[in-house]
Amino acid sequence: MGLTGIDYIIVLVYLVGTVGFGVYLGRRIRTGQDYFLAGRKLPWWAIGMSLVVTDIGAIDIVGIAGSAYLYGIVMGNFDWLGSVPVMIISGFIFIPIFWRTGVTTVPEWFGKRYNIAVRTTSALIWGSFLACNLGIMLYATAVMLNVLLDLNPKAVIVSPAETAAVTEVLDAVAGKKYDCFRMETVKDTVTIAVEHRPNLLLMDEASPLKDEIITRLKDLPAGKEVPVVLFQMGEDLVALQDRAAESARPPAWPLFYSIVLMGVLIGLYTFCGGLTAVVYTDVIQCIVMMLGCAFVLIYGIHRLGGFGEFVDLIHQLGDRTKDHFHLILPADTATPYPWSGIFLGLGLVLANAYWIGNQAIVQRSLGARSEAEAKASYVWGAILKVFIPFIMVVPGIVALAHNPYVADADKAMATLVRDLLPTGVLGIFFAAFLAALMSSVDSCLNSAATLWTKDIYQRFFKPNAEDTHYLTVGRILTFAFIVWAILFAEFSANFESIYTLIQTLLTLFQGPSLAIIVLGVLWKRATGIGAFVGLIGGLCCSSGMLFINSYASEPLFLIEDPFLYIAWWSFVFAVVLTVVVSLITPMEPEEKLRGLVYRYKGGNA
Repeated sequence: MGLTGIDYIIVLVYLVGTVGFGVYLGRRIRTGQDYFLAGRKLPWWAIGMSLVVTDIGAIDIVGIAGSAYLYGIVMGNFDWLGSVPVMIISGFIFIPIFWRTGVTTVPEWFGKRYNIAVRTTSALIWGSFLACNLGIMLYATAVMLNVLLDLNPKAVIVSPAETAAVTEVLDAVAGKKYDCFRMETVKDTVTIAVEHRPNLLLMDEASPLKDEIITRLKDLPAGKEVPVVLFQMGEDLVALQDRAAESARPPAWPLFYSIVLMGVLIGLYTFCGGLTAVVYTDVIQCIVMMLGCAFVLIYGIHRLGGFGEFVDLIHQLGDRTKDHFHLILPADTATPYPWSGIFLGLGLVLANAYWIGNQAIVQRSLGARSEAEAKASYVWGAILKVFIPFIMVVPGIVALAHNPYVADADKAMATLVRDLLPTGVLGIFFAAFLAALMSSVDSCLNSAATLWTKDIYQRFFKPNAEDTHYLTVGRILTFAFIVWAILFAEFSANFESIYTLIQTLLTLFQGPSLAIIVLGVLWKRATGIGAFVGLIGGLCCSSGMLFINSYASEPLFLIEDPFLYIAWWSFVFAVVLTVVVSLITPMEPEEKLRGLVYRYKGGNA
């Protein structure tokens, strides 16, 4: 079922209201402090909801549900293990220290605790990542928009072959470019040809329906023709892909159009309102998104016939789904999520680095009205995160039960929503989806502008300018990053899962970054030289492992995407380097450490 008139009205009202609200909040922005930290006037409840919706925005709705479609409930570990306990610890130990120092960015804290070399290196790393991440998130937003508005090109396959063989053909020919459908009757094939006008129809020559379907399609009126490509199971898939590409009709609305549209909408209110607009629009988006996702979970299982029928449908898919209801997977699993990697890489490294050192996350708490509210925001966010696997991960598995032939897993959730929800409700949920997607993009956009303004421009180009000057620079960079994100977004389509792409990028530096944050806060003996060596050495370690695993004749790890293991070992390597070098270099002055090291008061304390 696609969107109808009432659905479009609901979506339009929501989008106009969100953008208008963000622009309205921008009226009070007068200085860089207002733009980057909302004047440090944000309440705990708003920050907590913004933390949640930022974390479960574009990447989680599209990526986590897509990964759950492929791998199952194991993805719930990213919230139950990777968020809740870490947020509680961070809220009581790390966030108060950051807030008390009055910094705007995490790299700025590195400069106070260590030295300018560590600050600049970290700023360049995070600045580059946030810029790339913007493009990935914008791509995720555009993917969701195209699926829910039924704008993607469509491929239909008619074949009597087994499911695995059909899926292999669709993966090779259609890939991530098409929404794919398998038809098993003449009536259904002709109906979808008339109502949806697919861009390509793949017809297995062994199908007994072939002649009748082709005859019926020839009767379609001029301008409604459907390109048909005949194939045989077992033929060369590369040659079939080339034939299909030559015959397929070009899409009427390319994905790039949606990327530009969403970039302009999100960029407008972020440009005007800064962090204030980001956080308060996130509050609305959090409420709508969580209620909408909960409805999809309940309604989706109901439409499948209840929970028992839902589980049976997944088990009927065979070996493909044998572990879909296992939260803990063996160390030799073929998926990227073995228990050892989940515990070491996620539980001990990536999760901590994300909630303690991610600028897009920490920046919200730095805008809190008080230290107590900064703490409370993380606790409130952790409570909300308990529910996320139920409303984000399980619907991805429901999407698999609903349609096991989705070639691009990142479209699974959107396909489920489009096909199941009734008129009116679909519009509300579509608005909720866009809200969540927009929230993560606007957060990343504002943080990227903040980091490049404060840690690069202000530090090296104009350190003593008026605060209003940095407001102007921040807005210019916001515009520049939106343009960059639009151009970078299409690169994301080359990856099987955008969630895996994000985690792979984070793996390169999250381990080393966490090492110097934890040692800097908890160990007074950590020095600037030690932190710099540890950071650079950890980066070399993670990059080296990733390179060797990708190009060596024998990979280092058994699993295909070993980002969890790489994160763990790069963290360990960075800790060892930082400790060793710190012990052989002079300790930082006591007056420098006060207020920057947990419970350190100087002297022998």
